[in-house]
Amino acid sequence: MDFDPDGLAIMSTYKHGSVSLAHENDSLVAERLEWLGITSDVIRDIHRDKSQAWPKLTPHDRRKALKMLEKPVCQEEIETSWRRELQVMLMFNIKAEIQILGQCANLEGYLSSELQSHMSPI
Repeated sequence: MDFDPDGLAIMSTYKHGSVSLAHENDSLVAERLEWLGITSDVIRDIHRDKSQAWPKLTPHDRRKALKMLEKPVCQEEIETSWRRELQVMLMFNIKAEIQILGQCANLEGYLSSELQSHMSPI
């Protein structure tokens, strides 16, 4: 997923369900969901290459991030890493799409490594 409030909102819907479809959430949510994509750690590592300019959050992005921080999923101990990522986005006023890895690093290698690290042994 992308490192932006919309990407996190989509992941939240997959993992915890939708407010508008609350009556169907039990059959819609993913039992196991891992964050696969750009995180603040990836941005920190890429940022060492000073040629990378990060897109700024739009007013829509900022409102969305603040709204998400108010939701129970970020208020409680459920998704503390999500809360941290939203706070980093807001503090540094940046976002990033996963395609940025294709410009700065080996996207295929990164995604392959991420998939392997998140797969549970059979």
